[in-house]
Amino acid sequence: MALLVKDPVCGMEVDPTSAARKSDYRGVTYYFCSKPCHEQFDADPAKYVPVTTEPLPPSEGPRPKRWWEFWKQ
Repeated sequence: MALLVKDPVCGMEVDPTSAARKSDYRGVTYYFCSKPCHEQFDADPAKYVPVTTEPLPPSEGPRPKRWWEFWKQ
């Protein structure tokens, strides 16, 4: 049995090897359970695969020491 993936439109789990349809968007292949889900996705992919442009939050101070760094003291 193949690894199941989620249909981005309805959330149903789909077997990629037997999916009703598929689409490529931004270098990723998405699989769909049906033609209607595929058509909804193709009409507005960004609605189902949002792209975030927000910067990552700044680091909260220095990182903790790793276990091997205690031996160097």
